[in-house]
Amino acid sequence: MKYLGFDDKLSNFLKHEIDSINLHLPKKRVPLSLANKGYNVYVSRDNSQLHINKKEIDLLLSICPTKKENEVLLPFLIIRRRDLGLGTYAISGELIDQFLVLKVLDKFKGTWVEFIDNLLPKHLTFLYKPDLITLRKLLPTSTVIGFA
Repeated sequence: MKYLGFDDKLSNFLKHEIDSINLHLPKKRVPLSLANKGYNVYVSRDNSQLHINKKEIDLLLSICPTKKENEVLLPFLIIRRRDLGLGTYAISGELIDQFLVLKVLDKFKGTWVEFIDNLLPKHLTFLYKPDLITLRKLLPTSTVIGFA
């Protein structure tokens, strides 16, 4: 029998706790292109079926670059990052996800090409509590908050 030290037990306990508070996260995310065709349901880790609102899908399609609809996965994962300070969140996923979230929040005014040509400084891709409140008002069904 292997003996686990206090740190190992604590780590296992914390991992279990974080997993249990993240049961609302999706098992698999839905491409924006499929959500637009009516496949706007995803299943969370606790097997709940959650719907993404058509108005949100239309908003995202209106700002999504051409031919990127298959790469955008919904819901957007916003991860709380306590290691970066109180009220700090990171946009999880690809650059296209960051671009769309920042466009919805009106924090980036340029085009997709400008976004990838002039990558923003890392601190601008973080969200803070006021940003999160605004984002959740604009995209309540196509964003989900996870805890790290």
